[in-house]
Amino acid sequence: MAQIVKTVMLAGLIMIGATAVGASAFTAATVDRQANTDVVADQDGLVGLTDGNSGNLVYQDAATDQLVIDFENGTALGANTDAQFELGDPANPGTSQAFQVRNNDDEAHEIDVSYALNADDGNSDANYEFRIFDSTGASVGTVTEEGTTASLAAGAGDSYNVVVVVDTGHGSAATLTSTSDLSGTLSFTIDDVDEGGTNSDGN
Repeated sequence: MAQIVKTVMLAGLIMIGATAVGASAFTAATVDRQANTDVVADQDGLVGLTDGNSGNLVYQDAATDQLVIDFENGTALGANTDAQFELGDPANPGTSQAFQVRNNDDEAHEIDVSYALNADDGNSDANYEFRIFDSTGASVGTVTEEGTTASLAAGAGDSYNVVVVVDTGHGSAATLTSTSDLSGTLSFTIDDVDEGGTNSDGN
C-alpha cells in the first residue's frame, strides 16, 4: 500500500511540475526597439540615383527629391520626330553621363534595371536606350523600352554611369510620329547577394 501511495504522490508531483512549465504564457507584453529609416533624396538613398552632367533634361526635382528625365523641361513639348538625342557620351561615359547609379549600402547587391512604357509605341525597335557602363567605362548592359533589361552585380560602393539615347527614327530605330509617346517608368529591383539573389530588398 505504501508503495502505491508513493507512486501516486510521485506521479502527482510530475504532473504539477509539467503544469508549471506549461503555464508560462502571459496575457500582455510590450517590447520597444528603435528603427532608423530616414527617407532621403534619390542621390543619398541605398540605391543612389544622381544627376549627371549632360544638360537640363535630367535633373534632381527639388519638390520630390527624385531623379527626373524630362524632355519637356523648358519650353519644348518633347523630342523631335526623325531625330536622335544622346544624354551623355557613350564613348566617354565616365566624364559625360545622363545620371549615375550607386550602391550606397555596405554589402553587395544585384540591381536589376528595366524600363516600361506607359503606352505601346507601336513598334519593336529600341527607340529608348539606357546604356550602362561600369567605373572603368566598360558596357555592362543596355535597357530598352522593348523589354531588354540589365542586371548589375554591384559591390558595396560600386557606381555605374548611364547614357540615355532616344532615337525617334534618325538612327536604326523606326520613325516615330507626334502621336507616339516614350514616357514610362525606369525600375531598379535590388536583391541581396548574400541571400542568393532571390530575395528582393526593394524597388
